[in-house]
Amino acid sequence: MKTKQDFYIKETFEIGKWDLDLNNISFFWDNKTKEIFEVSECFIPSYKNASAFINRKNLIAFKSIINKAAQYKIPVCGKFQIITANKTIKYLECICQVDYDLNKISRIYGTFKDITSEEENLNLLSLVASETTDCIIITNAEGKAIWANKAYMKLTTSTLDEIIGKKPNYLCFNPESNIETLNDINQAIKNKEEIKVVFHHHNKQNEKYWLELNITPIFNNDGICNKFIGIGRDVTATKKKEIELKKILEVTNQQNNKLLNFAHIVSHNIRSHTSNLLMVLDVIENTEDDNEKLTFIDMFKEGTEKLSETIENLNEVITIQKNINIKKTRVNLNIEIERNLIPFQNKLAITHNIPKDLTLNVIPDYLENILQNLLSNAVKYQSPNRFPKLEISYQNTDGYHIINFKDNGLGINIDKNKHKLFGMYKTFHGNEDAKGIGLFIVKNQIEAMKGKIEVESKEGLGSTFKLFFDEK
Repeated sequence: MKTKQDFYIKETFEIGKWDLDLNNISFFWDNKTKEIFEVSECFIPSYKNASAFINRKNLIAFKSIINKAAQYKIPVCGKFQIITANKTIKYLECICQVDYDLNKISRIYGTFKDITSEEENLNLLSLVASETTDCIIITNAEGKAIWANKAYMKLTTSTLDEIIGKKPNYLCFNPESNIETLNDINQAIKNKEEIKVVFHHHNKQNEKYWLELNITPIFNNDGICNKFIGIGRDVTATKKKEIELKKILEVTNQQNNKLLNFAHIVSHNIRSHTSNLLMVLDVIENTEDDNEKLTFIDMFKEGTEKLSETIENLNEVITIQKNINIKKTRVNLNIEIERNLIPFQNKLAITHNIPKDLTLNVIPDYLENILQNLLSNAVKYQSPNRFPKLEISYQNTDGYHIINFKDNGLGINIDKNKHKLFGMYKTFHGNEDAKGIGLFIVKNQIEAMKGKIEVESKEGLGSTFKLFFDEK
């Protein structure tokens, strides 16, 4: 197994040195440089005969490296092509440094390294990968791009000049929503490991898409990682189908829960009412006391009223479900809240920050019923230890207009009651006037408008109901 020292020695022997002394007008090549240029050891380099190995285009590239070293006064690295004395085309990596004497360049010197095999491999890969529909980008060990195919440039709407020498813009995504992905990519590059990720990406026009990215380290014969290959694929269509399927499954689960709820109501509540009615009717038929019959007739009437109420509640929910495609209307929320607050002004201390120009696309009757239910609950379930308060606030997140109703009432034990919070005929505080139908209707109405409702609550401290109105 080769040691770091072995690598260092091998690297040193592969690098040729050159030196141009402007004060003494002398040009020096060491034996490795002469070997690279395929000249004899007795070859004496000069500006004229050295330039003969480089065509005009590559001579400009070489001079550009020298000019940058002179301008920034630091070692500068670059690449160019030569034609050796034996007419062999080679690619060289050059590091150039410039010394000054009394603010004048006195010496230009540096190193040459033959990277022909690396460039040929890169060119061969370019031919294979240039026409593929997958996005391919190749970076050096430092993570700076050295090549990208047409598909990559098309997807990112970038040119090759904008890509080469810079870190790939597969990292150009919102770090807040993809921070874990970003950390995983950075860690894999640091550890020289392969990684596969899927994340939300965007191009220069801020057009968003889903990108599946595979990053693979490439090692040379000495076991040193000298490149990374990133292969990306636009998986937006697939991701959209996954999201749609997830939504369908969510809707299916919701429908199943509703069916179970209806089944429970039909099997329990309605059967209970009918059993009570049959029992009362049996007593009436079998008693001869007229006064006793009148008493049981009142009980029969009360039972029929409860049965009728249950059927009406079921009918209302069914009507809501049937009207999911009903046309919505734009409504000024501030005006609607102010109008619905009037009957409650002496019962609650109410504050709100709803923007005056905020309009929502809603079913007006549903919105009014939702507001009335939440306002009534703030009064109905107020704490006996303090005057009831209600704060109505607004925020906009992820395409939702969110209206928060925060009260200081009795609150609910969420851990204990979360699963039945929006169930039909579910009550939590033992109030005589509580029927357990209000929140059930509210949930169905806001879901019929493509929105949702959530609750945060602590028993004894109050509750916050969050209405999400879908504007996406």
